[in-house]
Amino acid sequence: MAELVTSPAYRAYLDDLIAGLDRAMEIANKAKSVGVDPRPYVEVPIASDLAGRVEALLGYKGVAAKIRYLEDRMSREEAALKIGDAFVGKEFGESTREDILDHAIRASMALLTEGVVAAPTEGIGKVAVRKNDDGTEYLSIYYAGPIRSAGGTAQALSVLVGDYVRRLLGIDRYKPRDDEIERYVEEIKQYNNIQSMQYLPKDDDIRLIIRNCPICIDGEPTEQEEISGYRNLERVETNVVRGGMGLVIAEGIGLKAPKIQKNVAKMNLDGWEWLEELISGNTPAQEEEEEPGIHPKDKYMRDMLAGRPSFSYPMRKGGFRFRLGRCRNTGLATCGFNPATLHILDDYLAVGTQMKVERPGKACGVVPCTDIEGPTVRLKSGEVRRIDTLDSANKYYDQVEYILDIGEILISFGEFMENNHVLMPPSYCEEWWIQEGGPRHPKNEAEALSFVPGGAYLHPDYTWFWDNCTEEQLVFLSDKVAETGSFRDRVLYIREDPAVKKVLEELLVPHTVEEGFYVLRTPLAFIMGLGLTDTLAKSPAWKTLPPFSNGLSMAMSLSGLKMRSKAGTRVGGRMGRPGKSAPRKMKPPVHVLFPIGESGGMKRSIDNAAKICSSDSEENFRGTSVTTGQVEGLIQVQTGERRCPKCGAVTFKSRCSDCGTHTDAVYRCPHCNQPGEEGQESCPKCGANLVCSKESIVSLGQEYAAALQNVGMSPSSAPELKGVRGLISRERVVEPLEKGLLRAKNNIFVFRDGTIRYDMIDLPLTHFRPAEVDVSVEKLRSIGYTKDMHGADLTDASQLVELHPQDIMVSVDCGEYLVRVAAYVDELLEKVYGMEAFYHVKTPEDLVGHQVMGLAPHTSAGVLARIVGFTKAKAGYAHPYYHAAKRRNCDGDEDCVMLLMDGLLNFSRSFLPSTRGGAMDAPLVLTTTLNPKEVDKETLNVDVMPSYPLEVYTACLTYRPPKEVGKFVDYVEKRVETPGQFEGFSFTHDTTDISEGPIDTMYTNPILKGTADKIKAELGLADRIRAVDTNDLAERIINSHLMPDMIGNLRSFSKQAFRCPKCKTSYRRIPVSGKCNKCGGPVKATMHKGNVTKYLEIAKYMAEHYTLSDYTNQRIQVTEMNINSTFGEEEKVQMDLSDFF
Repeated sequence: MAELVTSPAYRAYLDDLIAGLDRAMEIANKAKSVGVDPRPYVEVPIASDLAGRVEALLGYKGVAAKIRYLEDRMSREEAALKIGDAFVGKEFGESTREDILDHAIRASMALLTEGVVAAPTEGIGKVAVRKNDDGTEYLSIYYAGPIRSAGGTAQALSVLVGDYVRRLLGIDRYKPRDDEIERYVEEIKQYNNIQSMQYLPKDDDIRLIIRNCPICIDGEPTEQEEISGYRNLERVETNVVRGGMGLVIAEGIGLKAPKIQKNVAKMNLDGWEWLEELISGNTPAQEEEEEPGIHPKDKYMRDMLAGRPSFSYPMRKGGFRFRLGRCRNTGLATCGFNPATLHILDDYLAVGTQMKVERPGKACGVVPCTDIEGPTVRLKSGEVRRIDTLDSANKYYDQVEYILDIGEILISFGEFMENNHVLMPPSYCEEWWIQEGGPRHPKNEAEALSFVPGGAYLHPDYTWFWDNCTEEQLVFLSDKVAETGSFRDRVLYIREDPAVKKVLEELLVPHTVEEGFYVLRTPLAFIMGLGLTDTLAKSPAWKTLPPFSNGLSMAMSLSGLKMRSKAGTRVGGRMGRPGKSAPRKMKPPVHVLFPIGESGGMKRSIDNAAKICSSDSEENFRGTSVTTGQVEGLIQVQTGERRCPKCGAVTFKSRCSDCGTHTDAVYRCPHCNQPGEEGQESCPKCGANLVCSKESIVSLGQEYAAALQNVGMSPSSAPELKGVRGLISRERVVEPLEKGLLRAKNNIFVFRDGTIRYDMIDLPLTHFRPAEVDVSVEKLRSIGYTKDMHGADLTDASQLVELHPQDIMVSVDCGEYLVRVAAYVDELLEKVYGMEAFYHVKTPEDLVGHQVMGLAPHTSAGVLARIVGFTKAKAGYAHPYYHAAKRRNCDGDEDCVMLLMDGLLNFSRSFLPSTRGGAMDAPLVLTTTLNPKEVDKETLNVDVMPSYPLEVYTACLTYRPPKEVGKFVDYVEKRVETPGQFEGFSFTHDTTDISEGPIDTMYTNPILKGTADKIKAELGLADRIRAVDTNDLAERIINSHLMPDMIGNLRSFSKQAFRCPKCKTSYRRIPVSGKCNKCGGPVKATMHKGNVTKYLEIAKYMAEHYTLSDYTNQRIQVTEMNINSTFGEEEKVQMDLSDFF
């Protein structure tokens, strides 16, 4: 594969990154050689490119070179198919047909998913060659739940790869039976009812796919429910619903049929002609907009959750006004909002909050942009004003009576490219006006009007919302202004009249109310639009006025001015998930992966368990501590079995206590008890899966005392140490207690793979100012930021600097947490590994320049990054490439960071759960260098130009597809394989501070104590927003959240299990004794009346205070009747007068 094309400066940056990684790897490997960890070496393999990630992820030696060879000669999709030739040729050591098929499908899927997600390893259970009824063979692929992370395209193409390879092996096609076809139809529909898939094909489409697909798409059972019909089929191994199968057929083949067809044509494969029939009869998941224009879409308003407000109904007046542009912190599914808008909307939209949107995509991340317009509000005094700064929003917040317009939403051209959504008319703005010949920003209204005679459009600052009004409203307003208006010192006074006020608010004309008059201080363009002269007399234009379809056309005709729509296109939006910035913790939080069974109680307290005395007779020991005997802290737990290769001692520790040698895991047959050979999965005698697990008697008191001594702590000063009840990995490997003590001392917590993580919402950033990231100019210069974005020397904290793709800004809270993690790592190196400290960090700024590992959920590839700053927002800002490398965008996605040295020292595959999906969310490989060609393709659509040309705005007016206009826009894809792919980016809009605006959303504010408070606050906000129908919103909340919850809990109450809180034994019915049969403890219900009735009162309140449909009112009444019939009505007690004294 060709070397990455970069400038010398960027190459030096990459070299510095790699040098830092190499140094960390050297130290970590030296530390691991001490032997206290499951493996005596770093278990995070390093990969510099996609091919290396695939090989590291799957473990197929030599496949990386083959991938590089193929990718240099063909597209990635073609390479994913052709790699099958190499596996069929047994180039990588495969011996059986099943191995060839299995490895080829996994490798192709890993290639298609950039070697990042866990789908290739966890999403495919197995492949099998089975028999058709005519005696021929067919290929069956068993998909599992984690296949979801691959995405529809990779899911579908994995089937195509299977078809390609089985042909090479001479295996026939799948020939389904009729009952199997109907089983697929019913099972996919049932899975959709359980999980609500992105796309559900029609029944006949499913039948068409199954009859014609040459591969049997099978699956492992993934759900709790069993299929209701077509059970016990001979060739279907389970009656349980198979989620992986449903995903591949529906969201893979059904939804991505056009992409499969394109690849079939490229590879000249036959047998897939039926795709044409599927495509022609298929309804796309994303409905095509009718031409011309666009229409309201309410899909984003489905499944409303109580307490998360709606801000704008679809294309409703007063809603978000679309503004075209990219701020330095938008793109990659993030949209910009004026910070004043965020505050005026009661702080529900904090920086990093997700907002569900009407278009062009499904959701966006919320970030501030001070270059766009804020909300227009009516104050309690009657004044109408636009609020464009956060200071003004704070000043007027308590005076706001009604929100007439919630301001602009900044959406970049790249969002339309990514979502294949037609362009749409934006709000008229100064950058558009300049493209149309506007000379400069006018000083005042008079100067703005002086620019018009040359044929220019009126400047947007003085263009009112004429298209909000009807022709009749403008006639009425013109008459009233002519009748009751007057000028005083160039200020227009109009006599108070509620009808006039209503039209003024439709136009969003700023005005105050003074002594019985509406006062307009910028009246010139206003009276011209009404067809009035400077004496407020009717102009001659009224005499020849033709009929008009909207108020804007009428105002242009009356005024003689060229104007564009200030409203543009309205975009609906509602709150999605709140932002997040918090340490990753297991439930409950623990410090060390050391099993203590039930000995630690509910708190999993190791220090308490270590003080318990147990019987000194191991013969009668049964795993529960008793209070007699001599041996302190003796517990019986499941651990891994390990043997010292030097002295032969058997232990549960990774390092032999007798001779200090690193121990090896011992796998045994659970039936024969015979040890297996290295690399064996199953017993050669009976075929059972080998296990590395045994009941161990652990002297916890001695282990705890020794650990305290090793880290220099006394029992009196030691922090509370929390372990786990049991281990869930295959090796059942145990962490040293010393690690837990040091974590507890620094108040940090371990995740299931041994690492310490911090979760944050993802936000994009391409440029920053030192002042906004809490880092000095001197510090930034010391790590290579010596120039600003324009090439000038970096000397001032207000200069704009272009962010390198592998540099990140973490939240302030994250920085403080990582300082504690760094202190832990330093102590770990000194006290456990006997080496020198690595970080020497005292403050968050000391972390600047240090490296971290980024990792997203459902993926298996970490990304090397470097901390260069901090943000007050509850989010992590990073370059679009960094997020795309983790297969994330920024529409509300979150992932984590971990200090590099912590990950290298403490991560082990031996800690990962042995269950399906256990390898997800683990750094099985580390990507060292980002290549735009090898990250998620969404980032290729990010536009990077300083301004859009006029052709783009013109195309927006005619609803053109974005690809037709792409030639006028500079976006990342055009820069790939040039030095400009990493630097020289620009943006159309700036913001004062990337953290400006609310930091914490009102949704999580403790003043809202429960769901009822949240709903009342949500509806209170809706009452103040013009663009929201509060009655409809109340009905949606009831029908989509409150009613399903109450009805579902009422059903669950009648089917509930009962549980012993002491030993966790579960019962379908309460034992006759009322006590647990196992331990004698009390048996309690798992569902209570409060779970069922919790939303009933607030639902009745909403029915009383808002206008709901008869249907919804009756549903509430019927549900209350059902609840009363189950629990009985509360007795009404008659009170007399004496009860009040």
